[in-house]
Amino acid sequence: MSSTSAVVGKTGLDYRTLFRSSPAALLVLDPELIIVDVTDTYLTATMRGRDELLGLHLFTAFPDNPDDTEPGGVNRLAASLDRVRREGVTDVMAIHKYDIPRPDGTFETRYWAPVNAPVFAADGTIALLVHRVEDVTEYVLAQQDGALGRLAGELRVRTEQVESEIFARRQAQERTATMQAAADSLDIAILACDAQGRPVLRNQTAWELLDDQWPEQLRPPLRRAVRGEVVRDAEVDLRLPGRPRRILRMNARPIAGQPGLTTVVSLRDITARRLAARLQEGELEVTHLIAQGRPSGETLRQVMRIVGTSIGWSATEFWVLDEVTQALRREARWTFFHREDPPSLSVGLPGRAWRAATPLWEREAGAGAALAIPVPSGPKPLGVLVCYSDGEEISEHLRDAVVTGIGARLGEFLERRRAERLAAELDRTRDEYIALVGHELRTPLTSIQAHTELLLDDPGLDDEQRDALTVMLRNAESLRGIVMRLLDVAGLRWGHIELNRAPMDLAELVRAAVSGRTGVVVDAAEAVTVDGDPERLREVLDELLTNAVTWAVAGTAVNVGVHADAGAAVVTVSNVGEGIPAEERGRLFDLFFRGEAARHQGVPGHGLGLTVARAVVEQHGGTLTVSEPGPAATTFTLRLPVS
Repeated sequence: MSSTSAVVGKTGLDYRTLFRSSPAALLVLDPELIIVDVTDTYLTATMRGRDELLGLHLFTAFPDNPDDTEPGGVNRLAASLDRVRREGVTDVMAIHKYDIPRPDGTFETRYWAPVNAPVFAADGTIALLVHRVEDVTEYVLAQQDGALGRLAGELRVRTEQVESEIFARRQAQERTATMQAAADSLDIAILACDAQGRPVLRNQTAWELLDDQWPEQLRPPLRRAVRGEVVRDAEVDLRLPGRPRRILRMNARPIAGQPGLTTVVSLRDITARRLAARLQEGELEVTHLIAQGRPSGETLRQVMRIVGTSIGWSATEFWVLDEVTQALRREARWTFFHREDPPSLSVGLPGRAWRAATPLWEREAGAGAALAIPVPSGPKPLGVLVCYSDGEEISEHLRDAVVTGIGARLGEFLERRRAERLAAELDRTRDEYIALVGHELRTPLTSIQAHTELLLDDPGLDDEQRDALTVMLRNAESLRGIVMRLLDVAGLRWGHIELNRAPMDLAELVRAAVSGRTGVVVDAAEAVTVDGDPERLREVLDELLTNAVTWAVAGTAVNVGVHADAGAAVVTVSNVGEGIPAEERGRLFDLFFRGEAARHQGVPGHGLGLTVARAVVEQHGGTLTVSEPGPAATTFTLRLPVS
């Protein structure tokens, strides 16, 4: 109740008048123990007027009797009211002495049987306190005088009522304590919410899981329950600042008959089970992926995505040893929501794991944590997988699962890629053997060519003989050219051909190679200095440019770029045209290899140009590669160490 204007119900009753006319002696207090209303019966019992009491603090209106040698009424009543406010329960007090002031300022001895009860607001908080009293002064005095006969019947009824209330209250308290103890023993978080969806009650597991927070991720299913819907097995991905990621299974349903409560919610932590399942699924996906086709850079990028999404890493990277600079470089990266800012933990971590040849788990306050895995694990890793977490903790079980699961599958991928490179080396050795055979062919070919030229000088030859000798000479010259190219490749690969190295501007050499060619666009604004043989590198550029112009679609430009990149000089030659078939890409630099398109379209050549070009580049300590099949543009990339 309040001291504001009277509330009139639909029946036309004046509820304030009804309250004040109650035969019970009732006093209404706010939580600060300020008197807000009182019944007429209470005023009669205490010999006070309503205007004297409203707005006063309870113990200002009714202080202890200063002449009482054993006062205590104020303290006992205050303790009872505090319990009601703290625990939200009804408290029945024992009969006690509490003197009240008379209008003349003196005090009159009174004995009371009080009951104090809470009044709840709609949100479940305590809005008011009701203090009900029974004046049992006559009974107590009569008991002291030995005259109990005339009050026995009345007091028996009152005693039974009081005992009933005490028993009911104790039962309610015991049930509440038992239910709270049972709820606290559960490993499931239990919460009860008010009409606004705010948690009012929660068990110990809920406190440990959420503390006093109420995350936004829980609100959508809770709103459905508040509206009366039963929510079953809703999965919630919970990410709280400074806490490990949690995956929860949420159930919620409306409840009735509980003042201030509308919904009960249960939350089960299924993080370990769900992440383990996702990790296993990721491992199977990686295994399936690397089992298809040739290992490639695109395969590695897809593996990074699978690893990142398996247990919710914020970013994943893979680092390999650069063959040119002999330093680790990042070959593939995946980030959550395409975040481009690298974690601060990434500085130096791949190198430390590479040198240690063992998995490392590092944490940094405010920056999360990172797991670096050398793969394959051992004294000579082929690469380093780095996984970043926004939180500072990932369970040791999950870390081990990544190392032995996806990490092992990635190791198989790298071993397979390495095996294919070794197979390519074996093919190169075979080709070198062929080149050695070609070396033995050079002398007899030279002799055949010289004697054929002598025969052609004979004036007595008829036309048919001269035509035959001309064909013989032409084919001998062609065969000798092939042999010389073979010897060139062998010499370059074995180091038998000396390179005339000197500091040179690679960008200037590119511009010179492009000069006079139509349809070629160069992007080389700055000088890029390398230590190289200008003539040999010019051969490489001429081969790449001729190849690009030959296969470019009519009307399109060949784009050439020159730039420096982390200790390496890079030249790219791109053309738009028919893409290189996937099955031919790995053989482009093999001796005598010519694609189906070149053979069918009659493009001249012997399949040695790109072989010689790669040999020259490798003799310079660099690499020559071609882009992966797929896009319309084909790009050859030349990388050389900078001076």
